[in-house]
Amino acid sequence: MAINFNNIKTIAKKEFMDNLRSKWIMVLTIIFILLTLVMSFVQGGGGLSSMEVTVVGIMAIASMLVPIIAIMLGYNTITGEAESGSLLVVLSNPITRLEVLLGKFVGLGSVLSTSILLGFGIAGIVIMVEDSSNVSGYMIFMVLTILLGLMFLSLSMCFSSLLKRTVMSLGAGIGIYFWGMIIGTVLMGVYLATTPGSDLMSMANNMPDWMMTSMMLLSPMDMYQTSTMLGFSMTSLSTGGFSVSLPDYITLPRLLVIYSVWIIVPMIAGYFFFNKRDI
Repeated sequence: MAINFNNIKTIAKKEFMDNLRSKWIMVLTIIFILLTLVMSFVQGGGGLSSMEVTVVGIMAIASMLVPIIAIMLGYNTITGEAESGSLLVVLSNPITRLEVLLGKFVGLGSVLSTSILLGFGIAGIVIMVEDSSNVSGYMIFMVLTILLGLMFLSLSMCFSSLLKRTVMSLGAGIGIYFWGMIIGTVLMGVYLATTPGSDLMSMANNMPDWMMTSMMLLSPMDMYQTSTMLGFSMTSLSTGGFSVSLPDYITLPRLLVIYSVWIIVPMIAGYFFFNKRDI
């Protein structure tokens, strides 16, 4: 099937301009700037901290905030326009459903990416005035944050293609968000329940390979935080008395492959559902 890239560009431009006019990009950019600078100031004890320290402090918050934003952007893409009737008008033109889906993904992904690059980028420039070390790690952090957002955008658009009602699509998006938040804790609970004599402290210090691998494959938030650590060449993290060391087989290139799978597979499934859908 031939793809008309001009159609994709047209749909993407419309999505981007709609969000630009509604001030979404400006609002998100300001949120990311303030979040980063406030965290840097808090971590620095009255002054801006280094890029590495700032990112270590902010990545847990970013792993919660960015997926929510992505879900809010994507859950309404198909179901909302189908309910309003505008999708039928779009499809009455010489454009395929694949082009519509890809155009919306590219447009909304551009909204998210622009906000992240501007927000974290401007904040990063301010922090560079105090400390210009680890700039490459900070840039990797921004790219990984974009990939995290694209993962949840892809998932939310997949549910939007599958489900018939907007409220159901939103509910599915919220469900996958909380699943991503708690799956790591669930895996820890399973390990503690099935390993006599183990406790949380010893498990954190000696995390079994199967659990670490499962968390990287099944938990987007844990994978994001781990890959961000690797972006700063950190292979261990100590906090609150816990010390977690990453095994040698967990590398940034391998995690990038998992990111790609999380983005591509839901989009393929979303196209399958959208193609079978009655408008």
